[in-house]
Amino acid sequence: MGDRAARDKSTVMWGDLPPRQISLYVGLVFLGSILFVTLSRRRKRHYEIPVRDASKGHRWCSSDISLQSMYCSVCESHLVEGLLCDCCGVCVDEDCVSAADASIPCKPLSIGLGERLQHHWVSSHLSSPCCHLCGESCGDRHDARDWRCCWCDCCVHAECRARTTADCDLGKYKNLIVPPNCITLKLVGWKGTQHLVLDSVVPPTHDPAWSPLIVIASKKSGNKDGERLLQFFRGILNPAQVIDIDELPPESGLEWCHIIRDHVCRVLVCGGDGTVGWVLATIDKLKLDPKPQVGLIPLGTGNDLSRVLGWGDGYTGEDIHDILDRVEQAVPVKFDRWLVRTRYASHLGLRKPGKMLIMNNYASLGTDALVTLNFHLSRKAVPSLFSYRVINKLAYFTYGTKDCLERECIDLQKKIELELDGEAVALPELEAIVVLNIGSWGAGVRVLDLITGAKKPQQRMDDGLLEVIGIYSSFHIAQLQVGLSEPVFLGQAKTVKITLRDSNMPMQVDGEPWEQTPAEMTFTHHNQATLLHNSIGW
Repeated sequence: MGDRAARDKSTVMWGDLPPRQISLYVGLVFLGSILFVTLSRRRKRHYEIPVRDASKGHRWCSSDISLQSMYCSVCESHLVEGLLCDCCGVCVDEDCVSAADASIPCKPLSIGLGERLQHHWVSSHLSSPCCHLCGESCGDRHDARDWRCCWCDCCVHAECRARTTADCDLGKYKNLIVPPNCITLKLVGWKGTQHLVLDSVVPPTHDPAWSPLIVIASKKSGNKDGERLLQFFRGILNPAQVIDIDELPPESGLEWCHIIRDHVCRVLVCGGDGTVGWVLATIDKLKLDPKPQVGLIPLGTGNDLSRVLGWGDGYTGEDIHDILDRVEQAVPVKFDRWLVRTRYASHLGLRKPGKMLIMNNYASLGTDALVTLNFHLSRKAVPSLFSYRVINKLAYFTYGTKDCLERECIDLQKKIELELDGEAVALPELEAIVVLNIGSWGAGVRVLDLITGAKKPQQRMDDGLLEVIGIYSSFHIAQLQVGLSEPVFLGQAKTVKITLRDSNMPMQVDGEPWEQTPAEMTFTHHNQATLLHNSIGW
């Protein structure tokens, strides 16, 4: 009876509260709910790194191995068409997939902190380097099963394996690999959607120069070159270090830089200049400190940034070990990045909101951007047609030839004003203006090197200066491509302002084109990134 009376009393007391006090309590509950949701979303790290559960089987991919002397790791029959695990390198016949998943362990992503790292042997009949122990060639006999460690990549004969030390030192690329005994994983999510994510990394003690490599690529890039590179890197690195941006955002790959403390990560971007720009923008967004060092494997069409950094004009199937050798020996360099502020002209007293972009390589207004815009619209209409680098270059040539006849951007100098560090620049007859941060433009044209005489500028990508050139026509671009002419050098400046008056004009920044309406575009220094310069070359 006493409890019931107390409950009745409390009910009466709540009902007797004045409306103002009730509103106050409701407001506090509402604010508390908002605060709880906000705090629950605030995490020490910004993103998760989902990882595959290697205990559930292998990561199979199709492999054309008809020309290789390979045998199934389960039934030992000769393989004409089979499946390959791109993490550990096990090859099987299609009928043996289930048996391989059940009986052959895959390369583990994590084995527990501080545990001894031992060789992870996989059987191989593939012709390989010499035996790590006896020095004789492996893979010569069909009746003998040789073994390869999928961490350190050393090979041994079956009879030599018993005399080989069990401990693995990760081999030649140990400073690029995150060892599985330095990683902890955790299970997250609700029942039915649970999955493993990276929880923590304890840096190894074997070398203070340890600087792990994170690979970011799209399996759709470069006529499937991206897919092959992803497979190769999973076989050498810890598979968790390899991020396919068709499955995960680049933020997930760069989350490694939050987790790993007191060591600088290296990031290898496999893609075009646009993909590199995306990754650099994400580094800014995540406010990474220290900033990772970014290298690249060129899978795009122009690849101008790759050219000036020594990584070549396009990936042509170079050996993955050669690439890793160059990553280890690459030199970090500073790279200017620029903020492009657009302030639109007012119309009938109204003004569109301005926009801001980041420029890494170059920007242009006029005929150069028109060719890029036409290509972009065509690729957007039929994307499958433009997945080959040769076809893309042919399309650029076609649109450039078309503009030679039509000259849509004629008399550009009458439609724009150019200011360098606040001083107006008199313009000759032009059809394009190009603002450069790097020395390569238009798929490999070292346009500033074509300038003769005392006016030739000293160009650097870390000096806080932009170079501005003028283009007479599309035919002039063709002449620059083959070195038969020189650009119109307009000047060098810390701040560049271009004002477009009264008409629309094609514009592009780092290969992303659009139709620009009348506006004022101002280029100012934004920050510096750290990129990797391949000083060895190819």
